[in-house]
Amino acid sequence: MTDYGYKDPYVGVLKGVIKSINPDAEIIDLTHGVERHNILEATVMLAVSARYFPRNTIFVVVVDPGVGGERKSIVIETNNYILVGPDNGCLSLLAEIDGIKRVFDVSNSRYRLPVVSSTFHGRDIFAPVAAWISRGIPLEEIGVELKPDEIVRMKIEKPRVDLENRVVEASILYIDVYGNIMTNIDESLLQQVKPALWSSIQISNYSRVYECKYVPSFSWVREGELACYINSWGYFEIAVFKGDASRLLGVRQGERLKLKFS
Repeated sequence: MTDYGYKDPYVGVLKGVIKSINPDAEIIDLTHGVERHNILEATVMLAVSARYFPRNTIFVVVVDPGVGGERKSIVIETNNYILVGPDNGCLSLLAEIDGIKRVFDVSNSRYRLPVVSSTFHGRDIFAPVAAWISRGIPLEEIGVELKPDEIVRMKIEKPRVDLENRVVEASILYIDVYGNIMTNIDESLLQQVKPALWSSIQISNYSRVYECKYVPSFSWVREGELACYINSWGYFEIAVFKGDASRLLGVRQGERLKLKFS
């Protein structure tokens, strides 16, 4: 997963490095459309996607605005996966969810490419290190072990809940290509609020108030109307049927919304 896009040859070169080291490696593109430099987006998308991959999958994540700076290059062994990428928080949410077993600093790993560019660690460090791990190189040989509490962690805001007044202040975790707004309200929190199906929810972005129906899916409202539901990742989402909720509400990732449940 990267923020490289497909205009440049970066994605293909990463795959070429991996295949040069391990011709049998199976490579799956999770996405290369992460918004440029958006570490939070990468963090969230990795965390919600990993459960659909087999055990022992090696995830290589390159969303790395700090490349060439002081940040470390790391490998995290969790209970089910191996995570390879920059130590900027993009691996941390999945690592915490799955449970951290060991962490290694591979900034100066002998399994890097012989020449390391200061601007392309995806090619020169992350891809070759991941490929050698897939060949069976023990992690203790791949780098220097760190304490788990030494890694950078992405701080994900938690919703503020007022159950008495049925008000939740949420933040926007992610906006997808359709303009659907994924909030940080998960199913367990929603069970505390207990909104009735088909009930009305007031959504405020602190400048305007919108009415939204709580429905099984966006297709249960008229075209152009707001719909609220639990999305496929298990989070409370706001959409416009055949429209763009983020444009309608005028919001971006990271901003806060106030929800009043009837």
